[in-house]
Amino acid sequence: MAKKDTSKTNVTARAALKAMEVKCRYCGNKPDIVRVLTPTGRARMYRKCCAAAGLAA
Repeated sequence: MAKKDTSKTNVTARAALKAMEVKCRYCGNKPDIVRVLTPTGRARMYRKCCAAAGLAA
């Protein structure tokens, strides 16, 4: 979703927005999230970044 002050054609603003580093709110690393199926068949989102950092996800 585009912000009001940036347009779709503003390539510089879009590149700067893409370059901003996103960090996981739990461990502070780059988020690495995968979808895992449990043995019962339900899907669960699993944070691999937190597991690698040693935090329970």
